[in-house]
Amino acid sequence: MDHFRKLKAKFESLTTHDDHGAKKQSTQQSGSSFPEAQTTGAPQQDTYPPLWQPMIPTSEPGYPSDSLGPGGFFIPPLPQQQHQQQQQQQQQQPYGDTGVLFPGSSYPPQSYPPYPPSGNAASQVYDSNGGALLCAAGAAAGSASGPTPYPPGVVSDAPPVKSSQAETNAATSAVANMSNPPNTQEAPRGQDAVSPQQAHSANSIGRIGTFASAQVPSGVPLPLDQHDIVTTTAQGDKQHVTQFGGGVGGDAGTSQMLFLNIANNETVHQRFLIVYGQVPGVKGSEDRIVVRHPYFPPLTFPAVDGYFKTLVELESGDNGLKFEYLKGESVVCQSELTIKMDPYQDKPPLLLAIIMASDSKGTFDAPPDARGPGLNDLDAAIRKFRCCAYLWQAFMAEQMYRQGFGRRTFRLEESYEPDTMARDNASRMTARVHVVKSKRTVAEIRDKERAQQWSPPPGYKRTTEESQFGLANDALNEYGTFSGQHYVACLSLDSCWDASLNVILGHAALGGGVGERRLGVFGSHTTHAWPANAEEVAAKFLDTTKTDTRYLANDCNECGEYWRAANIGMGAFLHECGHLLTLAHTPSGIMRRGFNDYNRTFMAKASNFDGPVRQRDEAGSHWHRTDIIRLRHHPCLRLPSDPLLRDNEKMESGFEALPTENGILIQNDNGITMVEVWVNDKYRNHREYTAENLERRREGSLPAGPNELADAFPRSILLDMTAWREWAGGWKDSDKVTLELTSRATATDTFANVNDMMKAGSRRDRDGCIVFCSGQLGKGEMQGTEKFEAWFSSKEMARSTLPKVQSIQIYSGNCIDGFILRLDDGSERKIGACKGGKQSTLHIDPNDDLDHVVVRSGWWIDGLEFVTSQGHSSGWKGGSGGGKHILKPPVGYCWMGLSGSGAGWLDSLTMHYAKRN
Repeated sequence: MDHFRKLKAKFESLTTHDDHGAKKQSTQQSGSSFPEAQTTGAPQQDTYPPLWQPMIPTSEPGYPSDSLGPGGFFIPPLPQQQHQQQQQQQQQQPYGDTGVLFPGSSYPPQSYPPYPPSGNAASQVYDSNGGALLCAAGAAAGSASGPTPYPPGVVSDAPPVKSSQAETNAATSAVANMSNPPNTQEAPRGQDAVSPQQAHSANSIGRIGTFASAQVPSGVPLPLDQHDIVTTTAQGDKQHVTQFGGGVGGDAGTSQMLFLNIANNETVHQRFLIVYGQVPGVKGSEDRIVVRHPYFPPLTFPAVDGYFKTLVELESGDNGLKFEYLKGESVVCQSELTIKMDPYQDKPPLLLAIIMASDSKGTFDAPPDARGPGLNDLDAAIRKFRCCAYLWQAFMAEQMYRQGFGRRTFRLEESYEPDTMARDNASRMTARVHVVKSKRTVAEIRDKERAQQWSPPPGYKRTTEESQFGLANDALNEYGTFSGQHYVACLSLDSCWDASLNVILGHAALGGGVGERRLGVFGSHTTHAWPANAEEVAAKFLDTTKTDTRYLANDCNECGEYWRAANIGMGAFLHECGHLLTLAHTPSGIMRRGFNDYNRTFMAKASNFDGPVRQRDEAGSHWHRTDIIRLRHHPCLRLPSDPLLRDNEKMESGFEALPTENGILIQNDNGITMVEVWVNDKYRNHREYTAENLERRREGSLPAGPNELADAFPRSILLDMTAWREWAGGWKDSDKVTLELTSRATATDTFANVNDMMKAGSRRDRDGCIVFCSGQLGKGEMQGTEKFEAWFSSKEMARSTLPKVQSIQIYSGNCIDGFILRLDDGSERKIGACKGGKQSTLHIDPNDDLDHVVVRSGWWIDGLEFVTSQGHSSGWKGGSGGGKHILKPPVGYCWMGLSGSGAGWLDSLTMHYAKRN
């Protein structure tokens, strides 16, 4: 085993690094003994291009919000609950002091008490059993019905974008037209899985943005990213609009408050919720919305022309919230809203960890006037990271809800302790932040060679290829607290700005997977601009203080003001968490560079935007529809109402792409949830398969073939490439057509250059049979690898003169060294070197035949099992790393051979098959 570990360490230490995405081959060690599990889903490295074209809405009309392009680009939000009309009388209660200092007026607000507050909280929020002590709150009268790489080069700030005039009454207006996306160049999507030796290398992704009409062939509708949730029912009523209250004193004729994304008595599952609403007919750019909760301090957010967005904090159970719309010190309108919060614990959490050097001082970069205890120390970092994570959680729930999949979001690991999300410092269940000490020193972490943004000068010889991702992963291994499949967001506390090098040391923006760990890492260089609690959110997103580059990094030249630094820091970190949740780079949104607009999801007012920031004005602050579909099925985003997963749905199963005479057969044992079509590395279209759109597929409003109608998540789909080419806008035979596939277990696979697959995927053998080949399992890139092939036929293939298989001798250790096929003509054919490992033999009777091969593979073939038609098996041989695949000819086809490659062990395997007589 010592030899085993040394070999593993030597292999994994050999990395590649190429900022332009060109692969550099490193020397690999071969041998029969190797780790049982290989590293999969290695980190996505983000380096952005020199220029970026910001998303600028146009005035051209787009598609109505209830339209749905091929593949289901958008489904209007479905009612999350069936709400009954109700009216309940309640005596008006005074709301208390209305003279709340608006946090955006100055920062830090002088009226805030010092942190941490002294003494204990005035009231206990949880009982001795951990349950919430609820305060009764009556509901007001109302009704409800129901890749770019990182970092970029110099980017100049775009001029402010003016919005169109808001409609004054959302309850009676139709859904506003969408704006066409900007005319920007598209880029190849990111790859979320690289070889173990590339665990710290960069992916090269092109420019940012979404599509303009001119970039998409005619007949292909553009995806819709932004929507106002005011859809109209058949009776003319508005869904998702809750109307409450009126002017002060209950004069409903004066004005009313509309809640545009939440219904009274709706149930949510997270602690913080974004509430979006409007008071029609009100004008003014300096208005405020104040929300009051029985247990938490009031929260104040800006309002513009009657529109408002605000965070609300929730306890488990019923939450009676009181809203006031203020102009100056005058209350224009007030309303009440009850929201039920049911925290969902039965799913894996997103874990939060701060990584510190062994000799760290426990501080992060901050301007001179914001340094010291409680300002830029470890305690401050914990508070800011906790708040950042709760904003991520609220953002996720809002985005999933808008796309019709309920308020799905990840949960955070929480513990009962003094809560820093409110300045009262009361003990509550709050997000836990793990503090993880690395064995590495500050000097090692801040080594310029480990800084993602540092480029060596010509002729420079590097001494290490390690990245912050690897350092964080090592620290978590040493920490030893997390086991099994887990998800961790890591803040690197000791990152710092080096003005002399013009580099952020100790920083990397990376996300991906290592074994059972999914990991995202980011530096602390923008943490000074993050809010430390819910009361600071509005102030931080409006803070126009200029960044002094003597002390602070102007990351990507896009953090020239503190509010921009908050966007980049929290939003780009969320981008890396997207990678750890299996998301790749997409045409628009957070997984491009949409996090520059991250503040707009939370705020009705933005420093670079005139007028109210409605949902349609949030620009890049969204998940692309393909992100939404992946997240819809992620185990971290399950809802209590979701059916329990079967055992085979919990484990990733790989895809098979099998060319046939009628197209390409796509198979996955977990069920297929999405097929994306990319042409010349540009996203073109996709089809999605969810329980929510099954009826639309069946009724014909969504394009779907016969095998796409039976199940919500079909396990096999035959792609008629002629029909799919027309549906996706067409392409030339010389174009590079790529299929990106996603399964219900959130596994992804890429089949590049489908045109070549179809051309090279078939040939005629000596008997004139058309023989097809499957997609290759394993990469076949081991140093010194050799190619092998064995031609044989199934016994059902009477017209073939190829020999039949009599036995299979397997050579295996921790991986597969190879196997030898002994044929009935006395010959034998080997696949792989077959020089090491233990030997075992599967004999195939004369009346039996090879049925299928179960394979686990990633960058090589980890393990396999041969199974005959009568159920005899070789038993599992090799290791358990990589993803599961099943090599079996399609229905109506028979075995015609196997080919592969290998050196010390088998590193690729391909099936050959032909149509039965």
